[in-house]
Amino acid sequence: MLPTLRRLVLTIACVGCVPMALEAQDAGAAREAARVRRDARREARTSETAEPEMRRNGSMAERERVEGTLRSALARAVRERLNLNDQQASRLMDVNRRFGDDRIRLTRDELRIRRDLRQSIADRDSSRAPETARLLDGLLEVQRQRLELQQKEQSQLSEFLTPEQRARYIAMMDQLRRRIQTRADSGRGGAE
Repeated sequence: MLPTLRRLVLTIACVGCVPMALEAQDAGAAREAARVRRDARREARTSETAEPEMRRNGSMAERERVEGTLRSALARAVRERLNLNDQQASRLMDVNRRFGDDRIRLTRDELRIRRDLRQSIADRDSSRAPETARLLDGLLEVQRQRLELQQKEQSQLSEFLTPEQRARYIAMMDQLRRRIQTRADSGRGGAE
């Protein structure tokens, strides 16, 4: 899959999975979750066919529009599930923006390292043992950095979210990451 298309599909999967991960508390929330999933699937089909044209034109406006739509859907789902007021929702968006680039960088680094580690193990070449050890060390470092980032984020979230809201938010994001990883793994045949 093309790198840009892969990022778009991961973004769509990210937002498309959140409503499924949330247990709708009423029929209205269930209808909204179904609508978001339908829209995400439709956008994914549209984006797959539009990718070559977008790359030829150098235009990523459509991708940015889709990602914006997905971010909005995610924000609505989080706001509803955590029962946030306007001020809390605004501050949560600010915190997410502040830590978003680092989170994306760490995710990309971890995916790259895991891919390289799978390849290193699959080769079964004992001469690659130092490379495998370096990759394992790198994976642990990325996980340490992710924990440090999460601690900083939680410190800021504690200023305006209740402990219960923070716990729910962590659970939602962990479940989302697991679903994205599962989809990414199944997309490459489930190899680990």
